Amino acid sequence: MKNIYSKKVILLIIVAMIVTLFPKYQVKAEEVSALVDIEEKLADELEEENISIEYLEISPDELVLETSLETVEGDSVKAIIEVEPGSDTINLFTEELNELGELVSKEYVVKVNELGYEEFEATIEDVETGEEFNYDSEEGMASFVFLIPLGIVMTPAVLTALFHTGAMIIVGGAAYVVATHAKRSKNYSHFAAVVKSGSVYHGGGLSKTKAVARIKSGKDTWSVSSNQAKGVAASANPSGQPINEVDKLNGKPKKGYYYHWHPYKRTPKAHAFYGNPVK
Repeated sequence: MKNIYSKKVILLIIVAMIVTLFPKYQVKAEEVSALVDIEEKLADELEEENISIEYLEISPDELVLETSLETVEGDSVKAIIEVEPGSDTINLFTEELNELGELVSKEYVVKVNELGYEEFEATIEDVETGEEFNYDSEEGMASFVFLIPLGIVMTPAVLTALFHTGAMIIVGGAAYVVATHAKRSKNYSHFAAVVKSGSVYHGGGLSKTKAVARIKSGKDTWSVSSNQAKGVAASANPSGQPINEVDKLNGKPKKGYYYHWHPYKRTPKAHAFYGNPVK
């Protein structure tokens, strides 16, 4: 943990220097800082399970979390989670030694049925063999029907940590990722969005036409920039100018809240969020 925090302190110092010397890079620096905050929370959460974070990336297109665990024999086990926002499955890649001492790489598909503070239910399918592991937090490992690789054993803790730290939620069976990004999308400018516990989460990418249709139906969207979000809100009600705002406390933007656009006269009642939370 000492090495992890040393790296984070150095990165935050660099971020502060960038903001001071180059104000135009402030938004980018805030994105990096937000990612650091999430990684620190994940590190704290997973430390109790003796799981270390090797790599974390959050972008509009994917969330990638690489973790490792050292066994009592001194061997290293890896579990890599790849989440595509809006998908109803999560990809899992593991690396560990088998009973013969051979390094084995496996690929799994995780179908999460329930993910909350106290509940976690999922089916983990081996892509190569089709065999399934059924995990229920109420029953624990007893619900697994055959010998469990350690990479699989790590997975409930890793996915639960993503939820506890606010990095990911499940909405209608699909994964939604927190809208805090150090990278822009390769494919989309607009995404389906939901608000939970004050944070904005986005699912799958949308064309502008579908984003406008979502706003018209009274549901929220998230876009990569203010101009993109404004365009969605304006098209949802072209009768007048859209409204730009952020929730405030004592006249100042609330920390952790998002700037957004509303359609003209707030009709329909929906938010076209954009960018990162207020720091």
